[in-house]
Amino acid sequence: MVSLREITYEYLGSLEHVREIKRLFALPDSVNDILALVGPRRVGKSFLLIKKANMLLNRGEQVLYVSMDEPELRNIDVRDFAGLCRKEYPRGRIHLFLDEIQEWRDWDFNLRWLHDVKDFYIYVSGSSSTLQSSEIPSRLRGRYISKILYPLSYREIVEFEVRTFREKGLVLRLLEDYLKWGGFPEVWLYKSREKIVSILETAFYRDIVERQRIEDLELFREFFYFVLSNYSSLFTFNSLRKTLIGYGIRVDTKTVIKYIKGIENSFLIFLVYRFSYSQREKIMSPKKIYLVDLSFSNLFERTKDLGRRMENVVFVELLRRGNMVYYYVTRSGKEVDFLANKNGRVKIVEVVYDYDAEHERKMLEAMRELGLKECLIVTWDFEDIKDFGKRKIIFKPLWKWLLETD
Repeated sequence: MVSLREITYEYLGSLEHVREIKRLFALPDSVNDILALVGPRRVGKSFLLIKKANMLLNRGEQVLYVSMDEPELRNIDVRDFAGLCRKEYPRGRIHLFLDEIQEWRDWDFNLRWLHDVKDFYIYVSGSSSTLQSSEIPSRLRGRYISKILYPLSYREIVEFEVRTFREKGLVLRLLEDYLKWGGFPEVWLYKSREKIVSILETAFYRDIVERQRIEDLELFREFFYFVLSNYSSLFTFNSLRKTLIGYGIRVDTKTVIKYIKGIENSFLIFLVYRFSYSQREKIMSPKKIYLVDLSFSNLFERTKDLGRRMENVVFVELLRRGNMVYYYVTRSGKEVDFLANKNGRVKIVEVVYDYDAEHERKMLEAMRELGLKECLIVTWDFEDIKDFGKRKIIFKPLWKWLLETD
């Protein structure tokens, strides 16, 4: 068998052949629990693991990087595997990077054992169908932390400082491209519709159809693309069922819930709930769907709906900045796009292409109800700060807000 260290050097050598877009995403140098790097397919999880392994190795640390789809490793006993690691590094703690973890038979037991013997710092990644956020807690039983890697942010694409009209012009051009092509690295680099289709088709079959054991592929395919096309929209499971019937897609509510959860667990969409202190009201109220990446909308949108696209990109950026995100409805029934909560700090955000006084009135009403002194309205190109006595509304262009650090 090829040594684990030799396998490591083979994978690290692949860094020379990758066209890299630098990420504003850092993995820690050491972890006491298993670090699971999760997220949708093709966002660069494996690349980040390899790059981190290479950095630690160059720093003089003991590092092994292994993809568990190696034929000789798929069925290896965990104690035998640990012995191979110790053969390479007899003493001291080893930084162990395990990719394609789903290919290792009994991977959850194996990871728990490797964690408990305390010989390793463990980093893992794998298919989104295996390392789903809803499943990791039960499989690893409190021995893990997870970090979500999203597609490229706008800040990762704009790598220069905006000082004059020249840079601003380029920033706006890049923003238009970003709202069209999104942030999957391959899609962004090549502006390729075929690569979008490839990402979705792989997720469709491997992460949802195989995992959910879906038999009626044609029905689910119509459902799948219908749901993706209705991003930034309110729905209930029952209203979605009735709408689908109108399009000739007959499915019961239980199946609708199963299908939606399957798409959500594959990190393709997010469900956003209404903010409420009542758990029942939160569950029973309509929900909103957002895409993990706007590139998907190229497959079904004929015209560029900037308002919806702006709203979707703001939502993902709020998640990326560590917020829990809801939508808010005032007592008079007016909907505010986002209520974001980060470590107990609450803010409300509205996204508009063209704003008017009605948006101001709505946000003032929401601030009074929530006891907030300021709020944010993200616009296309309008910038201002308006004071209303004890409260103020900050208007900020989308490009400028996306380039801010939180």
